[in-house]
Amino acid sequence: MLTAMCPRLRSRQDAPASTDDPRERILAAAERCIDRYGLRKTTIDDIASEVGLSRPSVYRYFADRDDLLIELITRHGRALINEAKKPLSRQSGFPDRVIEAMLYVADHARRDPLTRRVIEPDGTSLGRRMRNSGTSQLLRAELFDPFLDIAVANNELPPGLPRADVLLWLGNLIVMVMRSLEDGEADVKRYRSMLRRFAAPAFAGLDAKLNA
Repeated sequence: MLTAMCPRLRSRQDAPASTDDPRERILAAAERCIDRYGLRKTTIDDIASEVGLSRPSVYRYFADRDDLLIELITRHGRALINEAKKPLSRQSGFPDRVIEAMLYVADHARRDPLTRRVIEPDGTSLGRRMRNSGTSQLLRAELFDPFLDIAVANNELPPGLPRADVLLWLGNLIVMVMRSLEDGEADVKRYRSMLRRFAAPAFAGLDAKLNA
């Protein structure tokens, strides 16, 4: 079961231990600035001031603000995937694992301003860069590929199923659930029931075709 509240996701640069790696220090400073000013209002000047470097020094490690933010967003996305592994490991069947993965990500990513950019890139330059860089696709694959690989090995899914299409469909379902949860249209329990009713049979149908 998902918790009612989601603790803020922490990527590894949030750890209090000191580091001499300027790149890690910059990322940690960016994290603090985003906490303080918000994602949209945080500037390279803010980050440079926070870390105690000049603006050109920051650009030695990151091409621009979007490049820096994409690194943070990717780390937050991976942190969410890692947090999801324990509850998902308790699910015995392939459809249940996929459904719980979608619910976990939708419910938790929407609460974190960085992780939600993985799920729902906007029309800003950052959103366009994320799409062009393949960040969202990469993280969807990291989340779902292990389940899909096992399902194929167990003859639960056809081996020739277009993986990119499956990942895109699952990603779109996550966005739908996330938006609905934010709009108050339904709770997690209701969406769990809906996904079991409508999404799980889609996989079962593929399995039936495979074994026909």
